[in-house]
Amino acid sequence: MRIVRGSAVVAAICAACFVAAPCIRAQAPQPVTGTSPGSSTGSSTASTPVATTGSSDAAAPALKGELQPLSFFVGHWDCDGEFVASKKPTAAHIDVTADLDGQWLLFRWDDKAPGKFHAVEFWGYNKGEKHFSNFIYDNFGGVRLFESKAIDGETLTWVGDMLPAASGAETQINQRFVLERKSAKSFLISYDTRKPQADWVTVDRLTCTQ
Repeated sequence: MRIVRGSAVVAAICAACFVAAPCIRAQAPQPVTGTSPGSSTGSSTASTPVATTGSSDAAAPALKGELQPLSFFVGHWDCDGEFVASKKPTAAHIDVTADLDGQWLLFRWDDKAPGKFHAVEFWGYNKGEKHFSNFIYDNFGGVRLFESKAIDGETLTWVGDMLPAASGAETQINQRFVLERKSAKSFLISYDTRKPQADWVTVDRLTCTQ
């Protein structure tokens, strides 16, 4: 904000300095050419916190008891690996947060360029069937359902397929994700497929670190 009424007082003081001694000239504040995020003008006034809205400002809810075994995956992960058959490199970024009052884990997968795959997964717990559930929605319009009985040592294995096949016979369960914890800050994730009654084949494998 500019204070106009103070200019006359400043002029008088400078005139007195010119007569009695060399006037000490203070450099006027330079206008700011750019704008800071959330600012509508180029004002040079001191910055103040800008209030934001939305659920991202709220602290993440605590996971419910059944989901506590999956708490290791909460956080931000960078992943690098390859497509097994072609040896072509692949990379992705993962964000995992607790959501919906701690009843679900929101798992966001984003391929890094030149990859184009993006997906949002909802990890929850089916109390009736007593197993973990994972609904996957991707940018190609796909919807898949995966299940996991429990974490086996350091390994979480999701098995499933496209809906409605995932709710059918066991022979229709032809996709698998295997997540193996390697350290407190890293895990290995593999995507496997198989033809009915055939062995699993790994499509790609990535190491994710924080």
